[in-house]
Amino acid sequence: MESPRPQLVILAEAPDAFVELFGISMVERLLRQAQRIGFREAIVLSTTPAEIAAHLAAPSWARAQISLSFHQREPGPVSMLQVAGKERALVVSAGFYYDARLLKTLAGKTTTTVLVDSRRPAETIRLWQKEPLDFSGAALVIPDSASEPKQCDAANEPTYVTALRKHVRPVFFPAPSPELIPVAEKYVRDLAQNGVLDFPGFLDSPIEDWIVSRLCHTSIRPNQVTFVTMLIGLAVTALFAAGRLWWGVALAYAIEVLDGVDGKLARTKVETTTAGQWEHEVDYTIELSWWTALAFHFRTSGIASAYWLLALYVVSDLIDRVAKRAVKLKVGRNLDDVSNFDRFVRCIGARRNINIWILIAALALGDPGNGFVLFCWWGAAGAVAHVVRAIQIRAMTKSE
Repeated sequence: MESPRPQLVILAEAPDAFVELFGISMVERLLRQAQRIGFREAIVLSTTPAEIAAHLAAPSWARAQISLSFHQREPGPVSMLQVAGKERALVVSAGFYYDARLLKTLAGKTTTTVLVDSRRPAETIRLWQKEPLDFSGAALVIPDSASEPKQCDAANEPTYVTALRKHVRPVFFPAPSPELIPVAEKYVRDLAQNGVLDFPGFLDSPIEDWIVSRLCHTSIRPNQVTFVTMLIGLAVTALFAAGRLWWGVALAYAIEVLDGVDGKLARTKVETTTAGQWEHEVDYTIELSWWTALAFHFRTSGIASAYWLLALYVVSDLIDRVAKRAVKLKVGRNLDDVSNFDRFVRCIGARRNINIWILIAALALGDPGNGFVLFCWWGAAGAVAHVVRAIQIRAMTKSE
């Protein structure tokens, strides 16, 4: 049975709580993370509570569900037990960056537990030069606990992130000095980047990072980027249906980049929403309209089998999704990331970006119709590969 959620107590002191990573202060980022792991209220303790309250006074929809109360504390070393009071409490310093997985794990503990890192990654060592002496990070505190505090060791926590299809070592560290902010932002960026990409994605990623690094300092929301991307996607459908293929692929490439920007921006700024989870379904619907529009265009321009090819692609894609789902249910991870072979298939397999690049190459060669034929059959080949791999993986797990 899951433990009741503890009281959230945040220790916030200037200037560390105000240090920004990708345009978000440490204390603001902490509150946004807390909301996403289920907290709805927090006690903020500070030697200068008015200053902290003023910093957090600006409206923030990304943490709007958390109610805050600000309290004065006396200067000096922090005692976890005194801070926690009489309730089970998650005590967290706002002068630190945390991987949200560590906070979620710590909040679920049932005994007094301190967050530690017994094997700090070499890249983070410089970030610990100004480690506070009184309270280093976070702790789950159980009042009247007679036992010695246990440790939640970041070095021993699971590293695989299913949504990102990669391993990311969870870390926490003190607010960096100005010259070390680029080092600290690397860890924020790592949790924003998908681990398995198609070939165009490797080329697009630096462009996406450049755009995100600028948007994160503005008021532009990820959902706004998603909405604009949807509108451009519908324009691509209209252009393809009208036979304006060069204009269509040009806008499709813009979507190729923007589709990575909204997700990265949401994860970087901790602005993920439930609505954002539906983005993939909307993307799929719009992409299907592209291939339908292309089938319509090529059918009217002389490819008699265009609609049959469209049906081949759609059915292959559905079979591909079933194979991936079967693997995920069996082994708890995406088929695209089970082995190097699967990552290679993901890199070159028929997907939106690969299809558009095939179409661009065919247009450049003056034969766009055969480009359409090629990516439809390429989609079928990818589905066959995934079905075979799904059967192999399920067979291997049964024999273990």
